[in-house]
Amino acid sequence: MLAAVLACGDGTVISHGSAAELLGLWDKKPILNNVIAGSQVGRKIDGVRWHRVRRPEQDEVTVRGGIPCTNASRTLVDMAGSLGDKSLRRLVEQAAVLRLLDVECVDRVLGRGRRRGAPRLRAILVPWRGEDERLPRLRSLLEARLLPRLVKAGLPCPRCNVKLRIDGKLFEVDLLWEKERLIIETDGEETHGTRIAFQRDRWRDQVLMAAGYRTARVTWIQMEDEPAAIVARIKRMLDMS
Repeated sequence: MLAAVLACGDGTVISHGSAAELLGLWDKKPILNNVIAGSQVGRKIDGVRWHRVRRPEQDEVTVRGGIPCTNASRTLVDMAGSLGDKSLRRLVEQAAVLRLLDVECVDRVLGRGRRRGAPRLRAILVPWRGEDERLPRLRSLLEARLLPRLVKAGLPCPRCNVKLRIDGKLFEVDLLWEKERLIIETDGEETHGTRIAFQRDRWRDQVLMAAGYRTARVTWIQMEDEPAAIVARIKRMLDMS
């Protein structure tokens, strides 16, 4: 990537899919190095994909590993023109987990000119908006997938990754509605898919239930297959309090 930037001349930055990879927004590796170049030079270099888009403003550029690239907000705008809803939503969710999602900054970038995919990106960002900072900081992609849907459905936003001390032991729960005493645990396979984790999770549920908390678990597959049903069930759990 650095070689591509240097070869294309002053003002060149890594962009689009290459910037998404560099920033950790996805794990795909583009075949070509995507750049927004300061001149026409990049159009003639093997291994470089030159994008004819507006050059980024100073506040749309960052540096990773010594390589200048578009920041997360500009990268989301650039990628909106080439990704479908599902892939673009996942990019936004990963930006949120990495604490790189800045909705106001995305709006500024979108306001600087017409871009393909802008309406789709704006629609995906709706649940992430709000001056009240409704969405807490997130720790996993599963949380990032669930929380915006809860907010969009009008449910109260839970506290996220909360520490509770019960019987002298410290427990960290994923999502907590304190008034309703409801806990939702997001079970990703990477941390909950082992035999030991299965036993530990059941022990945790028992301790929390004995302390007066209701606990329910949401898996990645459930969020893939029936997100609307998951939100509806959580709403019913909250209404039962």
